[in-house]
Amino acid sequence: MTSTALTAPPEHRRTFSEVLEDLARGDGAKLTLREIVEAFGERGFGALILIVALISLFPWPPGSKAILSVPIILLSLELALQRDRVWLPSWTLSRGLPRETFAQALARVRKPIRFVERLSRPRMPWLTGEVADVVTGLTCVFLAVMMALPVPFGDLLPGVTLIVLGLGVMQRDGVAILLGALGAVACVIYLFLVWAAVTAAVEAVGDWAGRLF
Repeated sequence: MTSTALTAPPEHRRTFSEVLEDLARGDGAKLTLREIVEAFGERGFGALILIVALISLFPWPPGSKAILSVPIILLSLELALQRDRVWLPSWTLSRGLPRETFAQALARVRKPIRFVERLSRPRMPWLTGEVADVVTGLTCVFLAVMMALPVPFGDLLPGVTLIVLGLGVMQRDGVAILLGALGAVACVIYLFLVWAAVTAAVEAVGDWAGRLF
């Protein structure tokens, strides 16, 4: 399998929403992950985690969430390993979605994104430093794995939490990281409750079957 490492000049002038709008207006019918990586440059880790997590919240055929979780896991591991540039296998960089679909989705979330941009800024640096990036990266790995599991409604909460953490990494916003950490705790609790419910149901079926036979 061949691999590709991509970097791009730092993006200091355009906001996150402006970059997304440029991607929506780009050439070609398909928006690929390669194009997104090149567009965000040094902000790639947080931006890509956010975008892929946002895409994962769209309605997809069964099994698609597991595929979408792969680039999030890779990006999160690289963040935890303190890499200074985004690396993804070439087969993932060619993946994408129709640009028209992306533009339509962006039109629905443009106002919330701009609102969050106005609120978000670099703060609480102790939650966005190197050690914090390791913890955040490993947390994102857990959330991406949970998103891929066949858990009822198990993709919504981790998907939203990944979006918040991606924003925190991209903007170096400790408040967003803290909110994402709370979301991750909620994901753990939800996963535990689902496991407990499934275990209780299996035990109940076993008891019923035992009485029946």
